[in-house]
Amino acid sequence: MGVTSPEETRDVEGWAKQFPEVADEIASIQEGMEAYAQLHAITPDESVKQKIFAKLSAASATAPVISIKEKRIDAGNAYATSAAWKYAAAASILLLIGTLYFTYTYYKKYDAAQQELASAQTELKQQKDMAQGMHEDMDKMSDMHAMPVSLKGMDDVPNAAARIYWMQNTHEVYIDPSNLPPAPAGMQYQFWGIVDGKPVSGGMISTTKDGNKIRLLKMRSFGKAEAFAVSLEKAGPEMPAPSKVYVMGKI
Repeated sequence: MGVTSPEETRDVEGWAKQFPEVADEIASIQEGMEAYAQLHAITPDESVKQKIFAKLSAASATAPVISIKEKRIDAGNAYATSAAWKYAAAASILLLIGTLYFTYTYYKKYDAAQQELASAQTELKQQKDMAQGMHEDMDKMSDMHAMPVSLKGMDDVPNAAARIYWMQNTHEVYIDPSNLPPAPAGMQYQFWGIVDGKPVSGGMISTTKDGNKIRLLKMRSFGKAEAFAVSLEKAGPEMPAPSKVYVMGKI
């Protein structure tokens, strides 16, 4: 009816598309307003009817005859009808705004609850995955075939350390890098096995995952090794030989 601003009109149309109950309420209001208009319809002046017939006759010689029921009202009744129409329109708009407000408020609360539930479920899954990972790590470290090897820091990094678990039956190698200091920007640790007196790469080492320290990481197997070492290298592809050894230990 032109009572709302363009922005308010767009909001109402958007809510009607999003919420079926809002669309139903708008349809109900429109039907009520149409019934009200039909109930209080005003017959046009005789001159208006004559002008309409004249235009219809000019447009088509076979124009159908239209019967219009006349209803005479005085100026007072016309003013009362117009005022009542405005009051009904205002009441309908207020009802619609109230319905939209409560619907929107309920939706926001529902959406917030859904987001909190999703966040809690994600956190619970992360905790379960972490617990499962720790359980698997404990199984490997307590395996009867696991031989622990301590890697101690070199003279210039005495506080650095790592521990190796070498599976004597399968020759699998696991490293606990949690006691290595954080690698500087652009650098990464590389694992080495000393085989026949020569260093053989066992792969790059990741010390964290998803912001958490890695407790046990499977590395490349050597089959046979005399000692193990960890070096600090530039991030990227594996180096063919260690540049700066941080920790080292013999079997």
